[in-house]
Amino acid sequence: MTTRRPPTLPENPWADLTGTQRRIVLELLRHGRLSRPQIMEAVGISPASITRLTAPLVASGLLTATAEQVAATGRPQTPLAVRAEAESIVGATLSVTSLTVVVTDLTLTPHASVQVPLGSRSPADVVALLKDTVAEAVSGAGRLPPPACAGISLGGATRGGRVVGEATFYGWSSVPLARLAEEALGVPCTVANDLVALTLGEAWFGAGRSHRRFDVVTVGSGVGFGLACDGNVVTTPSAELGLMGTVPVPDGARPATARAAMDTLTDSALERVWRTECGRSPLEAAQVVRLAVQGDADAVAVVSSFARRLGRLIAMAAAFTLPEVVVVAGERADVAALFEDQVMVGISSLRRSSAEDVRLEVREHHRADWARGAATLALRHRVMPDGPAT
Repeated sequence: MTTRRPPTLPENPWADLTGTQRRIVLELLRHGRLSRPQIMEAVGISPASITRLTAPLVASGLLTATAEQVAATGRPQTPLAVRAEAESIVGATLSVTSLTVVVTDLTLTPHASVQVPLGSRSPADVVALLKDTVAEAVSGAGRLPPPACAGISLGGATRGGRVVGEATFYGWSSVPLARLAEEALGVPCTVANDLVALTLGEAWFGAGRSHRRFDVVTVGSGVGFGLACDGNVVTTPSAELGLMGTVPVPDGARPATARAAMDTLTDSALERVWRTECGRSPLEAAQVVRLAVQGDADAVAVVSSFARRLGRLIAMAAAFTLPEVVVVAGERADVAALFEDQVMVGISSLRRSSAEDVRLEVREHHRADWARGAATLALRHRVMPDGPAT
């Protein structure tokens, strides 16, 4: 009987940091360069404490301090910032058809991105592909140091940042993906649902920088929902089960007929309406949207209906979560950008006129952004290892 030895992982320079030092770094990661008074206010420490706590971080190369003159007669200040090139992070995301890997610096700025087709879906083959793709991405990341950690996201339910409990797209159940990836990559790995990782990326480096509370609604290959508050993703194990897809969304008729979001707000649903209700030759959803932009009457009708139904889903989500802004992402986020007026018609149909307007931020769909969310997940676990995986 052979015993598998755990992989030898690189030492973690964060291990000796105090909780307050980690909070300081977290503030700098999320908000960029800050003055010492700004850090003191955010973390709640004294002038003496900030010098004592940050001096070792500057000496170790984790932070940088740059003197700048704030006024002709004022004393120079030395704002602090995370030294971006201190570490590199790997983010990887799996879709039904592809694996996308990014290599970022410590501020989550991407330096390399590689996307490859996903062939076999067996865990062993996926991990082997991950190893090769990470190596290719790292080779294109310039002078960044070797990766310090990796985050992996996919459409499925995960447990404890270590195990994929269920991922029907791949036929997986109870797959120890983090351990398998650590054995292949030689760095600490964290696993999470792809929408949770995307929402965390928004919380740290997107909408969360200017809004305390926001929703993420995704439409395209599937329907998803994320909620973030004060820089954290609001989640439970059930949040990774795609529950938003089962929510009935009305069609706007009188009387209204409601159908599940998964049956109406996905690429396959849009393609089905185009084919069966319009009697047109089969096209992919993106092609139908392009035809709508060009003025094809059938395409305009199909995409406008999709946009209004998306608006109704957003209105229902906003009624329960009261977000400051709703981020729309996914393959069919382009509908919200190109037919925003129809999305707003859908929102208005389920929202009191006296209520605040629902503000939208639409993200152009790039799988690299989802991989960056996975990198954020890895960085979150590195900075705050005792906190939640998200």
